[in-house]
Amino acid sequence: MQVVPELLCSDIEATKHFYVGLLGFEIKHERPEEKFAYFTREGIDLMCEEIHGPGRRWHTGDMDLPLGRGVNFQWEVSRVSELYDRVKELSPESIYLELEEASYRCGDQVVNQQQFVVQDPDGYLFRFCDMPGPNGT
Repeated sequence: MQVVPELLCSDIEATKHFYVGLLGFEIKHERPEEKFAYFTREGIDLMCEEIHGPGRRWHTGDMDLPLGRGVNFQWEVSRVSELYDRVKELSPESIYLELEEASYRCGDQVVNQQQFVVQDPDGYLFRFCDMPGPNGT
């Protein structure tokens, strides 16, 4: 079963520019009249809608920036270093954590990965890491 986050954003056009123009997502579908877009990249799906757009919005509290405080999303991508280079060239201010090698204990194994974290225009954090190889690293 796939989990598809749906995030509120302050400006759907800026959000589309960030995810499509910078991070290489495609728009799977959108409803411009609702200020809604559904993005996809390498099996990663994400929905975004403008905070004050028309239609139903689920606000559980004040929507002050930065949004997403206390949560970050990890996504595995192919060629993580190429994505990092693209972000560093086009939007270095969005890099929250530089590209690094990290090791994490997962049960009785240690998983090694390259990773970096970006912060989108609304403050959400996304950690991109390389896809594990055949031995789990």
